Amino acid sequence: MNLPSQYLKKPAFIVLLVGIFIVGVFLGYFSLKLSRIFLKNNKTNDIGEQVSPPPDFDPNAPFNVLLLGYGGAGHDGGTLSDTLIVARISPKEKQIALISVPRDLWVAIPYDWENTKNYKINMAYAIGLDNNRYANKKPEFRGEVGGGNMSKHVVGQITGLPIKYFVAVNFDGFKSVIDTLGGIDVAIPKTFDDSFYPVKGLENETCGLTSEKIAEFHAKYSGFDLEKQFTCRYEHLHFEQGISHLDGETALKFVRSRHSDTYGGDFSRSERQYALLTAIKDKIVSLEGAKKFNPLLDGLIESVRTDLDANGVKGIFDLIGNPKDYKFSQIHLTEDNVLIQSTSSDGQYILIPKEGINKWEQIKKYISEQLATVKE
Repeated sequence: MNLPSQYLKKPAFIVLLVGIFIVGVFLGYFSLKLSRIFLKNNKTNDIGEQVSPPPDFDPNAPFNVLLLGYGGAGHDGGTLSDTLIVARISPKEKQIALISVPRDLWVAIPYDWENTKNYKINMAYAIGLDNNRYANKKPEFRGEVGGGNMSKHVVGQITGLPIKYFVAVNFDGFKSVIDTLGGIDVAIPKTFDDSFYPVKGLENETCGLTSEKIAEFHAKYSGFDLEKQFTCRYEHLHFEQGISHLDGETALKFVRSRHSDTYGGDFSRSERQYALLTAIKDKIVSLEGAKKFNPLLDGLIESVRTDLDANGVKGIFDLIGNPKDYKFSQIHLTEDNVLIQSTSSDGQYILIPKEGINKWEQIKKYISEQLATVKE
């Protein structure tokens, strides 16, 4: 891939896409050494060669990019998407809306050709990448791009928004961005504690408990109540409201924390993710951040995957103009608007539409109304 030099020298493009969702911004700086992050869709021409879609952007129409964060190798459930955000970019109105999709949303996923089964939405990326257990998926949901395409398909169905591209980053890439920037200053919305943040590598520790005690716990507890009995598997987190300087590891804990009694769950996580993305954007626009683009790119080569190609990058860049001119907003799907808590048949905590399982019209209408409000 070769991009004209003018696209490789403007840090503003990074502000628009990576500053907004951690990594997408780096697309404007791709050089030959970054070609490994471009994933080919399963599209061929008449003689069987793979081809890339043209940059067919309508300058008067918004487009949507799905942002995915996942654990990666060495993490429990490493291909589950921990974060799902739709970035709706409206070049004409100079607006970007970030739509947070809860990872516990219960959705139908086409795991076997036309056959679907309900899973939490964070399974879509994992199913798309797993060609052994899910060998009979449609061609577009297979291979390296399968996880992103599956996620785009499912998220598009529930939001009513056609998803043009995806960008996925694993935890190592997330931490690399922040550490290379020298840490970031985050406006923490609320003070909170989490006594049960999992420690990587200790998932199966017995914590010195006897086999009899472990058997007793298994008989008495189940699910997360059982896991909590193994206290050595967790660490205690504490964050104070206000501005805090966070390194990569701490920032990851800040956005992944789920078990605070006062500020836990997916909805609070969405608010924290937005606070973090805002801090990253602010740091990247600074001169200090601009000087560190090359090492940022080096660290992201193995951590970022996208179905954007060089033509797509050029098409986006030509449309957006100066990212500093854009207004940013956020839309959250929560129990305060369109969702309710429920339990799956196998006992999982899930979120479903207030209308009922797999009924998405109210959610689509809500998103459409919120986007219309943003334009006003």
